[in-house]
Order: sequence, then C-alpha cells, then structure tokens
Amino acid sequence: MSTSSDCCKLPPVEVKYTPKGDYTQLAGLKTYTTGPEDSKKVILFVYDIFGFSPQILQGADLLASQGYRVVLPDFLVGSYATPDMFSGTEEGNKKREAYFSGFPGAISSQSDAVGKLIDELKNDGVKLGSIGACWGYKVLVTAKDVAKLDAIAGIHPSFIAAEDAEKINVPLALLPSGGEDHAIIDKIHEGVEKKNPGKNIVKSFPDSPHGWMAARGDLESEEGKKNFADGYQTLADFFKGTL
Repeated sequence: MSTSSDCCKLPPVEVKYTPKGDYTQLAGLKTYTTGPEDSKKVILFVYDIFGFSPQILQGADLLASQGYRVVLPDFLVGSYATPDMFSGTEEGNKKREAYFSGFPGAISSQSDAVGKLIDELKNDGVKLGSIGACWGYKVLVTAKDVAKLDAIAGIHPSFIAAEDAEKINVPLALLPSGGEDHAIIDKIHEGVEKKNPGKNIVKSFPDSPHGWMAARGDLESEEGKKNFADGYQTLADFFKGTL
C-alpha cells in the first residue's frame, strides 16, 4: 500500500493559537507535554529565552501531530526575557543587562539539568530526538548525556562553534536564519557528515530573523507564517528519517 506524501504534512499554522498539550512535572520541572503519551518516539524541545511562547507551543503541537511525544521543560524556571528588553530604550537596555548578568539559562548550569531530562526520557525502546532553539542548541550539544540522544536539531542556533561537531555523534539538522554565521554552520555540518554521512541536513532561511521558529516568529505576515510552517515541516521530515 502506498501512502500519499500529503499524509505526512503538518497541519496549517494558526495566527491565534490555543495549545493542545498539558503542563505536567518532569524531573522536577514544569513541562509542556503534547502528543501520544505512549509514543516510543520522543522529542525533547529546549525553548528560547522567551519561554513558553505561543509560537513555540504551536511548533511542538505541529510535531506532535505526526505521532511524536514532545516535551518542553521549563529550564528557565519562569525567568524569561521580555520584549521590552529589546526595545532599544535606555530602560530596556538596563533590564536586558540585568537579566543576562544573572541569566538562569547559563550553559554551565543547564547542561546538567538537560542531562537529567535526557536520562529521565531515555527509557527502554524510546528513540529520543531533541530540538534546541537559540541558546537551547548549545545547551543540548554540551549536555552531559548528549550521547544518549538519537538526533539533534538546532533552530536559529546561538553560540555555535566549529568544535560543536566533535561533541555530536548522531544525525544533526541545522536551520539557521539570516543572523547566524553560515561559515561556522557549514563547518559543523562538514564535521558531522564525516560521522553520519547523508543523515545530516542544513536548511537556511536567510530572509527570516533570528528566532523565527520561536517567540520572534511573525505569524501575522504571510512570509513569516510560510517560513514557520516550512521550518517545522523540515524538522518533521528530519525526525521521520532518524527516529
């Protein structure tokens, strides 16, 4: 029996969105969970610094529609960046500096927390994929139990370095915006291709701003909505081939 490729397409992106999942506790953290609870294909999603934004929850639900169980733990424990920190005003700049001076998502502290979640999720028979948005990419790559992941995706990844490839031994998808250093992206891709040739992907969205698949996604514009949907379809296709 053949199956139309349209069956694997994600639902349409919605501008005004009501999340389909629930909040639970996982490894001591408030966690947004969506998708079949008994699924043996799980995706650990590390959000960006804006936390549980409507856009990122919709992205998780889009992936869950394909049969994955998707979990978004609250690694920042409620301490998120806010839009006014990036207003360009003096007050906004002060708030931003204060926030990042005590950033709760410091990679040095979050790698252990992410490792604990990986341990919690990696039960017998479970294939575990992961997505890191912005800073979440680096947290995943440096997590103490990164070797237990079956696939990694970085969407508009931050703190990228060519040396990241040395830590990654599983298929890697990178979806950079126009704001990332594409020369470094290419070096990471070259490095992981030596380990898992043909299983890694890079898909660039040069006309999209950093954060377009997360809190900065402009779903009011046709272009923003199109690229948001394209990005999550790319992730769905990647995980279909790796989990």
